[in-house]
Amino acid sequence: MIDLTTPIIPYEGTGIFKLDASYDEVKTLLAEQNISYAEEIWNKTGDFCPWTVLVICKEGSSEEYSAVELCFAKNRLFKICLCEDFEGSLPNGIHTGMNLNDALKIDTKLEQDEDEGWDEVFISPDGYMVEYSNRNLNIIIITIFIPAFERDDFFEYNW
Repeated sequence: MIDLTTPIIPYEGTGIFKLDASYDEVKTLLAEQNISYAEEIWNKTGDFCPWTVLVICKEGSSEEYSAVELCFAKNRLFKICLCEDFEGSLPNGIHTGMNLNDALKIDTKLEQDEDEGWDEVFISPDGYMVEYSNRNLNIIIITIFIPAFERDDFFEYNW
């Protein structure tokens, strides 16, 4: 069983998951902790290297409401998406389920991410992104990542 209440630490990780860990390290950890997951391959034929994503759901929840998505490229955990069923929070108190307007008051540096092409994504220079539902403005995903994720040459995978 996975602890869904651990703090979310930008550029570092959450709970047992540490950014920059290898795919094999994480798979071993999941086996040791008896944590079940689904594995997906994203961008099989796209312009950048395929990503392997391990999707962990809260017991009894569907994949649509996954709790944690671990994203790997070139065998490295570069991004962790903490979704609706995740109950932990960032050091500033922002958490999933919180209204975006409240989050914008807490972190005045959050800005709409023009590069993503999604109106529903705001990024902080403090190492995280939030995605909100345009239905009710509640945060549905908090994403943390390695520092290289913010660089223009990220998709060259020389990190």
